[in-house]
Amino acid sequence: MAKIIFFGNHKGGVGKTTTTFQVGANMAKLGKKVLLIDLDPQGSLSKICVKMVNIKNTNDIPVERTLNYLLELYLLKFRRITKLDVLENSEALKTDENTKNIVKNSIYKSETEKGFLAFIPNRIDIENSRINDLAYKMSRYSMGIVGLSVMIDDIIDSFEDGLDYVLVDCPPAINAIIESIFLKSDYFMIPTIADDISTSGVADYISNINKTFLRFTYESSVGGLLLEKVFKKQPELLGILETMYKEIESPSSSAIMSSLNDQLIEINVKEPIATKKYLRYNFNINNPNAKANKSYILDNKIHFLNNRTTKGKEGIPFFTDKATAHEEYEQITKIILNSIGV
Repeated sequence: MAKIIFFGNHKGGVGKTTTTFQVGANMAKLGKKVLLIDLDPQGSLSKICVKMVNIKNTNDIPVERTLNYLLELYLLKFRRITKLDVLENSEALKTDENTKNIVKNSIYKSETEKGFLAFIPNRIDIENSRINDLAYKMSRYSMGIVGLSVMIDDIIDSFEDGLDYVLVDCPPAINAIIESIFLKSDYFMIPTIADDISTSGVADYISNINKTFLRFTYESSVGGLLLEKVFKKQPELLGILETMYKEIESPSSSAIMSSLNDQLIEINVKEPIATKKYLRYNFNINNPNAKANKSYILDNKIHFLNNRTTKGKEGIPFFTDKATAHEEYEQITKIILNSIGV
């Protein structure tokens, strides 16, 4: 079964979308079969992905081939289902062939030498069916989250040649759809810039993931057996990824990342699954011998490579805008693959 990884942070502009795309593109380059899901209302990931299949604009995509359409379809199919229906009938969560064909038809794919990078586009111009609109509709029905779970299962099953990874780009705000992703995912990664504003919500974001599980565990119409049957165990942290790193590291940025690490220790966040050799323990650039005893911060950093003009030395935004893998993300991609062990 494909592993599901989401990328999130309460702060926008920290590289969530870029990281989602670049990790996916580098995975595909390494021969993995990858699907990207864009749950950000701005639809930036979809705007990047359509370039892989020579589509100019997401607005040109037929509505029946969008993520918006699938979300609405599965919400309507499962909003009236009850816990008893699911526990009593093993067929209750199965969909018909017509629905499965709609799912297959919504997937766009770009082949690599040994793998592929697939996506389901999110359109931002559909009145009353934008991602935020659909999240509001889902919030009105506690069983709406079950529809999202079945939708993801059907999407994964639709890949006849198999699928290795599903990467989800999450918006800064948490809504009913994002809570469902928290419940459905295996792993998560938090990209952040080393500044006060970007890091200030990281601990709270992780706490919200934990609170989501706790709330749904005790929610009478979903919790207990149904939660175990439909969803997974709590997702594991892959690590905190510092993005837009500038080569001349300042004492303040190092202190900010050290402070973030201390916050996560203080609230007793479960340690990341990345092995110790991939984590940063020295946060004090003035004292190389000062080591933290526990770390959540990945040692690998994504450098601030913003060049768009010098031929042959173009940076990450240039490559991402062209829907192409950048080598700066190759190492972090390998770290993710090695940490998961798949």
